[in-house]
Amino acid sequence: MEIYGNYQGRRICVGKLRDGVFCKRVKSYQKLYKLDSYGFDKDYVDQLKNFGCHRIELLETNTNILYVIDFQRFCDLAIPKSLGKFGIRYYLPLRYWNKIPGRSLANTGG
Repeated sequence: MEIYGNYQGRRICVGKLRDGVFCKRVKSYQKLYKLDSYGFDKDYVDQLKNFGCHRIELLETNTNILYVIDFQRFCDLAIPKSLGKFGIRYYLPLRYWNKIPGRSLANTGG
């Protein structure tokens, strides 16, 4: 199932939810370096809760590093912030994620 978010007034696919695993692709330049974290919009995090998500897999496509975390742990530890033109987004520093080098979402069915 595709999960959609709002970007500059347009609805875009932000990732896919399959068997309770949310798979999202990012590039390292999209990272908020101050927090060493990627942003997850509140609207689609709420969707993930409603759809029974239990794990997040975040593939950094330009480094081929897969970051993985339990969804509830993400929700418990993430920092809500509204920065610039974005609404509330959740940020969780990558030190809390499990880092799996050399993996891709293709290997995990994403």
